[in-house]
Amino acid sequence: MPPAKGLLCLIGLVLMFQTSVPVFAEASTPLKSYYSPIVRLEADKGYFLVTTDSGIQWIQVEDTAKPHLKTLEVGDMIDVVVELRPDNAPALLKSWKLARSSSPCKIFNGKTCRDKE
Repeated sequence: MPPAKGLLCLIGLVLMFQTSVPVFAEASTPLKSYYSPIVRLEADKGYFLVTTDSGIQWIQVEDTAKPHLKTLEVGDMIDVVVELRPDNAPALLKSWKLARSSSPCKIFNGKTCRDKE
């Protein structure tokens, strides 16, 4: 039975070293998705307001989205993916899909627009 004890010790050492190796997770900002009508638009400033389960949420868009934001209207149904930011900063738009809108920018991927999938 000595070989079995040696094998068990070897397996134990391998497991010990495997579980003690530090794993460094890449820090990432949380993404959140909301499906809501657009409640308010501040297109010139680069913001729009949607409703969420916990209230209302201002969403800020980057410069690439500002021209497309001007094609939206209050009441358009929008499905957005946003990056939540610290210190009560508005969420930052990552993408949108419009379910009900006359906008030619139905799908925005953060850089470009399309009118269909």
